Amino acid sequence: MAAIPAYLSWTDRQVRRITRTDLARELDPSEKGMLSYTLGQAMCQIFAETQLSVRFFMHVARYASAYGLTFAPGQSRADFFGERTSGGYVVAEAKGRSGPLPSRLIKTMEMQKRTIKTIRGDVPKIAYASAVHFSSARGAMRLTAIDPDEATPNAIDLAVDPDLHVLAYYAPFLDAFAHQQPQLLGDYVVASFATFGVTLGVLAPVLQRVERASRRDHIAGLRNDILRLLDRHTPRQDRTLYSDGTLFATDWTLPRVDRLRLSGQDRDELPEFLHQAYRSTDEGDAWREEVVLEGDFDWRDLPHASGLMPGIHPANDGDLLEN
Repeated sequence: MAAIPAYLSWTDRQVRRITRTDLARELDPSEKGMLSYTLGQAMCQIFAETQLSVRFFMHVARYASAYGLTFAPGQSRADFFGERTSGGYVVAEAKGRSGPLPSRLIKTMEMQKRTIKTIRGDVPKIAYASAVHFSSARGAMRLTAIDPDEATPNAIDLAVDPDLHVLAYYAPFLDAFAHQQPQLLGDYVVASFATFGVTLGVLAPVLQRVERASRRDHIAGLRNDILRLLDRHTPRQDRTLYSDGTLFATDWTLPRVDRLRLSGQDRDELPEFLHQAYRSTDEGDAWREEVVLEGDFDWRDLPHASGLMPGIHPANDGDLLEN
């Protein structure tokens, strides 16, 4: 949240590219290294989701720490893994450079062996390394991805439970909503973090099922239940909505002091058309008939979203419905 508005900007050309700001170019070497790491991790995920149709893409270490997986000391393994919507797993390793991509690194990526041999006993469909780099100080950000063919002799077998994988993927949303009052926007449970200019959300039935599983008494079948719920939902072609049923919107145009001032004001509910725009596009009222078990977080009782919701309210009230 801090890195993007501070260090990245869009070009003004008709074909928009991502470039670094003057502040980013003035960083010292260690700071540039941290920025390159952040961009490498983020763009690796964006590439997986947009180019390879990967869902539930997450860091191997976060899954491992959540469920007690251990690796041998010094054992190399890829950074990320996830499922393709067409079936099979993808693993990825992310790199970042603050300048041009050296030819030696390209050679290393081409020669690099796969560090994860199997996931749940199956060979990953794709195992790629990606590197974010900049051809010049004011050049556009680029990403190079290479898929090695062979596995290293000591490649690991990653034991993944599909239900626990999905639970770990959505767990940060439970954490976020535990620290912020959630509201209902169409079919999404949302929370506004006005201080940071961010609105976060997830489809209500998905959140309800994940919350049920988080109590450790309804984990079995979680993955299939979530896929069933997502199959019933057709996300609109809007940059705030994603195929995993999540929502992420930002407004970093206002200075922080103005966001703080606006977040403290009482405001009316968002226009009704916005609530309708964030309803499921193919199920109508049937979408809200998902079974609620005793002890469930009942999203139907949440108040309608109101107040400052960064990135949600368009400049032109008709934009959401016209797209």
